[in-house]
Amino acid sequence: MQDERYRPLAQMLVDFFYPQVEATLFNAKGDLIEVLNPFSSLREDQGADLSALKNGGASHVVLARGAQVKQMVHSFHDQSGYLRLRYDTSKLHQLKDQLELLLQMPLASAPTSINEWQVNVDQLVTDYLKNQQLTMPAATPRQKRELISLLYGKKLFDFKEASAYIAAKMEMSRASIYNYLKTISALQQVEIHQVDAFTDKKFGGNPAGVVLDAEGLDETEMRKITRELNLSETSFLLPSKKGDFQLRYFTPTGHEILFCGHSTVGALYMIAQEKRFGIKGPGNYTFNVETGCGMLKMEAAIDDEEHIRVAYEAPEIRLRPTKMTHEEVAKAAGIPLDLLDPSLPVMYEETNKDLFISARSLKDLKKVECDPKSFAQFSKHHDIVALCVVAPEAFDTKNQLHMRCFAPLVGIPEDPFTGSVLGGLTAYADSNGLLPKGAQSFRVEQGHFIERPGVVKVEFSKKKGIYHAKVSAQAVHCFSTEINLK
Repeated sequence: MQDERYRPLAQMLVDFFYPQVEATLFNAKGDLIEVLNPFSSLREDQGADLSALKNGGASHVVLARGAQVKQMVHSFHDQSGYLRLRYDTSKLHQLKDQLELLLQMPLASAPTSINEWQVNVDQLVTDYLKNQQLTMPAATPRQKRELISLLYGKKLFDFKEASAYIAAKMEMSRASIYNYLKTISALQQVEIHQVDAFTDKKFGGNPAGVVLDAEGLDETEMRKITRELNLSETSFLLPSKKGDFQLRYFTPTGHEILFCGHSTVGALYMIAQEKRFGIKGPGNYTFNVETGCGMLKMEAAIDDEEHIRVAYEAPEIRLRPTKMTHEEVAKAAGIPLDLLDPSLPVMYEETNKDLFISARSLKDLKKVECDPKSFAQFSKHHDIVALCVVAPEAFDTKNQLHMRCFAPLVGIPEDPFTGSVLGGLTAYADSNGLLPKGAQSFRVEQGHFIERPGVVKVEFSKKKGIYHAKVSAQAVHCFSTEINLK
């Protein structure tokens, strides 16, 4: 498709009716070329099948987040592609007739003036005033704030002298412009995703919060978002000078932890679904990711049917014996001592600060309950993030182990599925004979006793006494939403 001929038209429509119109260009095969002012970043909202494009006309559509919009599809005269327009009829009355009229106009040419940003400012201000049917002196403070927000969203304040030019255009002082910009910044909109990790079914595994565009958020805002979501962890994706990107992890109690497995899985899944960081379609993609545990290799794989599978390198595994006894741990956690296997040691993993013990059987593991108040105090004294209790059995015969994890010190009475313990679990299980001799991989279950079943595959090796593990997992996108930070 010669989309360079039609893109100016799409851009003109978006600019003219911004922000209520989305324009999408498709080629003759129905492949998506570009989305201008996207209403949603989700693949299922942006795409369209060829039959729907060929049928054209106007129709109502419900987006994944529940928003109802109306759309029109127009094929180009040379049959080289399609233009889809979507708009909210509750905000713009009779827009269909206006758009159809505009589509009969000649294709617009892109501005070439060296002061193109001034042209864009003039056009946006003129369009806004016309749409609102008012003059600048009659504009209310709310309308002026809305107009400044539109200019800010178009990055028209990024140019030298832009503030002075816009102030004059809006008949305001530069100080007033800056005050409005501060207000707009305070109402920053953030998109949040919730993903069920370590499962291929919704409502299984461990729900994770994910913020892909966390640049500009401070720690206080990250903690507030995590507390509002009230999930065990939320991951925040930030730029990195060392790797492809950085991930930070917070719990609802406000604790920042070094690494979280399930929210890493959630972040990788959303990166693949939104096709960020060079992801274009089916294939295997690798990333170097900065975390609190150092640089880790991570992967995302997309097959021909758009199924996503992700993997991450477990942080450095530093498992060691501990002087803590079974009796001490059982008493602190409120676990009957006869449920634990005394023949297998209590061990501590230093990187993620996890404690490992074994139950005698899957039946005994089901009876394990952790006293959150008592064990939180014990954890604080011994620098423990999570207690992992493992059984050498599983519900599914394809799996070798079942585990339960408790982390009350960081606000998690029991975790549905705990990805951060899998490196330590690898060393614990292999060194204590819980895996077949010579095994290089295993599968472990978690969450069945709290009705959030999940499973994961771990591949591992041991070189010079040091374990290395790679965790492979699936995930399911549950929903996305947006919040305004005040």
